[in-house]
Amino acid sequence: MKLLHKSLAALAAATLTLTLAACGGGGEAADANTVEFWYYQPTPEQAQKVQALVDEFEDANSGISIKLVEIPKADYNTKLASAMAGDRGPDAGYLDQPQMARFADADQIVEVPAGTIDDADFYEGALQTNMVDGKLYGVPLQQTTVVLFYNTDLVSTPPKTWDELVAVSEDVNNENPDVAGVAVPKGDGFGAWMYPGFVASAGGTMLDEKNKKVTFADVPAEEALDLWHTLLESSPREITNSDLPFQKGLAAMMFSGPWDIVGIREQFPQLKFDVALMPMKETEASTIGGDNGVVFSGADNEDAAFKWLQFLSDETHNAEFADITGNFPTNIAAAEASTLADDPQIQVVLQQLETAHARPAVADWIQINDEYIARAIEAAVDGDTPPADALDEAAERAAKLLGWS
Repeated sequence: MKLLHKSLAALAAATLTLTLAACGGGGEAADANTVEFWYYQPTPEQAQKVQALVDEFEDANSGISIKLVEIPKADYNTKLASAMAGDRGPDAGYLDQPQMARFADADQIVEVPAGTIDDADFYEGALQTNMVDGKLYGVPLQQTTVVLFYNTDLVSTPPKTWDELVAVSEDVNNENPDVAGVAVPKGDGFGAWMYPGFVASAGGTMLDEKNKKVTFADVPAEEALDLWHTLLESSPREITNSDLPFQKGLAAMMFSGPWDIVGIREQFPQLKFDVALMPMKETEASTIGGDNGVVFSGADNEDAAFKWLQFLSDETHNAEFADITGNFPTNIAAAEASTLADDPQIQVVLQQLETAHARPAVADWIQINDEYIARAIEAAVDGDTPPADALDEAAERAAKLLGWS
């Protein structure tokens, strides 16, 4: 099913994961033929589209009913944890990518039965976000990633490599001292989420789960932090700390997601910009965000629940469902058939998704990302701590938390 061009507006409200809000509640499914599905509440218009998908599914699967339960994004994880603890969890629902390992380790989600989906139908990064200890625990429903934005009045040709990125940034700042070359990521959760993409581009990894080793203190990770620190020389924080520096022409480049493509078009129509693949060191790479569909342990009808997730992720329906969420299809054929793929800037995002990397599948990754890696970035990029020292400290803390030391 093809998307409407006007669906681009939905992307403006999307963040690394979704920015849909709502209300709703939990409870046991009405009977064994009812699949209670928790998701982030959409707008009224989007809710109608979700219900249309439900109607289509129910028409094709006589005897199965889908009960939609809308939960505020900000409250989702808390309400889900409470429901699961009280044995009142839904049959199926969203699960943020970095939550997969935690729920799998706690036996709170069911392994996807063989044959439910064909792995080859999906973007590799999206599929990997569902893998825990080599087993598939979810179905990728929608995804997003980060690309390079550049001001075409300041940058004629986007940099393809890290060296070119540094050179272009320096040229811009030398010619326009009041303009930063690039809005360099900070030591916060968002910056830490983008960081693994740079590490992957340098040939590194964040963790070696199989051998229980923390690898984000290895040389490729040091090189990524050194790149960001070097970029600060031509990208002063006193310029980029202002509100929306790229959008207001104060930074020539930034790393961001497709939500800003639409946001800039609508709110800053005077800005001449384009997007490109992330500059690379050894290989093309970026990071991935989004939500998966899972079936929770204790579901009244696992088979029906997996049929519903299969329906939402197939070639015919995945583009439409991803459009409703404001993100991108995970099914390759669905993405290629979508009219979003006709948009040149969106084409770049879809191309970048081919090399987007999943975050490590460990239960404590969110804490490691937000506390340990973010602090290391702040210390090494904005502070005076050498990248090796900052990362070694973070790696030591992460290994202790994971029980690998």
